[in-house]
Amino acid sequence: LNTWRSCSSLTSFPLLNTAAVTNFYQAWHGCSSLTSFPLINTAAGTNFVQSWYGCSNLTSFPLVNTAAGTSFQGAWKNCGNLTSFPLINTAAGTIFQQTWEGCSSLTSFPLINTAAGTSFLQSWYSCSSLTSFPAINTAAGTIFQGAWKNCGNLTSFPLLNTGAGINFSEAWFGCSSLTSFPLINTAAGTNLAFAWRSCSSLTSFPSLNFAAATSFIQSWWSCSNLATFPANRFDTTGTLGSTAFLEAFYACALTAASIENILTSLVTNGQSNITLGLNGGTNAGATTWTANAVTAYNTLISRGWTITRNA
Repeated sequence: LNTWRSCSSLTSFPLLNTAAVTNFYQAWHGCSSLTSFPLINTAAGTNFVQSWYGCSNLTSFPLVNTAAGTSFQGAWKNCGNLTSFPLINTAAGTIFQQTWEGCSSLTSFPLINTAAGTSFLQSWYSCSSLTSFPAINTAAGTIFQGAWKNCGNLTSFPLLNTGAGINFSEAWFGCSSLTSFPLINTAAGTNLAFAWRSCSSLTSFPSLNFAAATSFIQSWWSCSNLATFPANRFDTTGTLGSTAFLEAFYACALTAASIENILTSLVTNGQSNITLGLNGGTNAGATTWTANAVTAYNTLISRGWTITRNA
């Protein structure tokens, strides 16, 4: 617990006997001069919260025994020079919050066991060198907030099991190289704010289930190539506040048909007094809208909606 925290001038670490240690909380936090780490005995360890946080000069990590570990919160956060990561045993892990945040040199990630994981808050935030991601088991995950935020080199994303997910806020914010997105299960998701913000290479979007969703603030903000958006996505949602769609589609490239799909679906939804952003970028201007889109727009305005749009 905090034993060698902030020993920033340590350049190496000995192979100590740690066989009985259960708590490795912040043990090597901030040991920023370590370039390697020994294969110590961590078999009894349950708490790995921020254990190697800020060990920014590590380029690799040994296959330590983490089979008993339950919390890995921030364990390797800001280990920005790690170029690879081992297939450690994380089967008992439930908390993966910020675990690899800022590991900006990782180019790939192993298929670790995350079946028990419930929180993936910012787990891979700013792992900006990842080009792909494995189909890990996220079936128990409820929090995906910022999980892959700023993973700007991801060119594809797997069909993960996100059926239990509630919070997807900022989950793929800044994944600017994704050209497509899978049909993941968002049926339980309530918070979709900023979820795909600045995913500037997406050209179309899948028919995700937003039946429980209450917030789409800037969800597709600056998806500058997003032209195709499916119909009926907002027919049923959770209760929407006045800012639920604030700047939701700002600076996209929506076609007139896609704008019709969005507006007519919101009419079907039936809620009132909400702000919707359809302006900016190359979104189809109002003069090019279909008759159905114009009718839907006028209906929403009559219900107290405020809708910004291109001319």
